Amino acid sequence: MPTYKYTAKKGPRDTVAGVCEAPSRAEALNQLTTLGLIPVRVEEANGALPAPAARPAGPRVRVAAGALNVFTRQFASLVRSQMPILRALGIMMEQTTHPALKQVLAAVTEDIRQGKMLSEALEPYPAVFSPLYTNLVRSGEVGGMLDTVLDRLAAKAEQDEILRSKIRSAMAYPMFVGVVGAGTVLFMLTFVMPRLLKLLERYERLPLPTQMLLAVTHALAQWWVWALLAAAALGLGMIWKLQGSAVRGWIDSWNLRLPVVGKLIRQLELARFARSFSLLLEHGVSVLKAVDVALPVVRHQIIRRELARVPEGLKQGRSLAACLNALPTMTPYVINTVSVGEESGKVGEAFAEVASFYEREAEGLLHTAAALMEPAMVLGVGAVVGWIVMAILLPIFELSSIAR
Repeated sequence: MPTYKYTAKKGPRDTVAGVCEAPSRAEALNQLTTLGLIPVRVEEANGALPAPAARPAGPRVRVAAGALNVFTRQFASLVRSQMPILRALGIMMEQTTHPALKQVLAAVTEDIRQGKMLSEALEPYPAVFSPLYTNLVRSGEVGGMLDTVLDRLAAKAEQDEILRSKIRSAMAYPMFVGVVGAGTVLFMLTFVMPRLLKLLERYERLPLPTQMLLAVTHALAQWWVWALLAAAALGLGMIWKLQGSAVRGWIDSWNLRLPVVGKLIRQLELARFARSFSLLLEHGVSVLKAVDVALPVVRHQIIRRELARVPEGLKQGRSLAACLNALPTMTPYVINTVSVGEESGKVGEAFAEVASFYEREAEGLLHTAAALMEPAMVLGVGAVVGWIVMAILLPIFELSSIAR
């Protein structure tokens, strides 16, 4: 019977190594799991490894954020109860209803059966498990606190979702007013106005606003379907074009200069980076590695490009606060808070405080922006409707004055 060498986790901190006899490698893994051990690496005594099984999921598979959050929270509970990793993953595969996540978990389970650690098995799926997720899982494996790390990841995902829901809630009413107003104006121009303006077409000398309204109405009445298709094509083209780094970089540099929008973008991006960075530092990831891992969470190209300069300054021996002070988008609050955190040896807590502060500030700014957008939308729609009414009434007033 073949002999297998193994390394396994016994409890949260102890690691054991040994050999066992089994007819196959899968049976050896089952033996270790039955003993309450978490296999880390299992190989034949001669060092030969079996051929890895084909992956049932590709690296570009996508999983909804809500499904991943539920998985992380439940998986943390199973690991906390000292359940072996393979058994916990099997339970999660049975419970999840998300087909893509079930496929990924099957591939991860097979990799762990082949002797990989959990973090190594998650790495081939960066679209599902981000580098932040994978690196924190690795730190949890090394420190024997995988359940704590998973809980923190789930808590961070919930905070991100709360922030996104607040943004959607703040923008929902202004967007609703804008859409309803635009639909009302379009309905008036395409279906109501043509019938009213037929009465005015026989007059040769019409005021300029009335002539403009006639031209717009005729164009929309004849070409409104093509106009909608052109608008949709233009919107899709702009979205596709925005994926290019040059255009996206230009827009990102422009929107930072806007009075309210620029401040809101800066606060949201700094909060997102600070939250991820603090989470990495608090779980033993080095500062240089933490910057590289946390950078992808920043979506704004200008801010991400500036933060990418921090590792270079750290390698030159400068403090983290000094590196941040050289970045134009950084605020005195961030620099001073990080400086105090470095002096007290609590940099992770300092960045957590920065994240909490800017999340509160962004929430207040969102409500203010939404409160300003609502009357602006109403005034805009009212101005367009007023122009339409004026264009209709002007010729009537002129005819009345001529009749007198």
